[in-house]
Amino acid sequence: MQNSTFAQRMNLQPGDVIITPKSYLNIIEHYLTYWGKNADGVDFYFENNYKTGVRWITEDLFVFENPSFLRIRKFFGDFSQRNAAIERGIKLLGAKYDVKTFNCESYANYIQYGNAHSTQVKSANSFLVGAGILTGIALLLSASNKR
Repeated sequence: MQNSTFAQRMNLQPGDVIITPKSYLNIIEHYLTYWGKNADGVDFYFENNYKTGVRWITEDLFVFENPSFLRIRKFFGDFSQRNAAIERGIKLLGAKYDVKTFNCESYANYIQYGNAHSTQVKSANSFLVGAGILTGIALLLSASNKR
């Protein structure tokens, strides 16, 4: 199995999502979706990249840009649902990346579930709201102590 591809080693099927680290402490994650093999036997992946937007890439580029991975989220569904998921991915090729409304996780979720959403953005927004509330409380307490 030394010459096997990542897709073969991980038993990937079209629609499976690969999650890779994008930051030093794995706080930020990058999401790619396995597309499958083309007629020449080359494995391809969908991704939404902040520089290029939605594109598909070969496994060679995937492995080069993502030397490690965190986990795989398998696609659950029958053959026709898997094909519909891949069609959703193809339909958005060339779409522009937006960190808040259409990032790599949003795109992967759209392919798998038909719903573009990002838990990373929701978590970041919750953190910012919480930090804002704490800052506001600290400022109020500081102002009341000065009186």
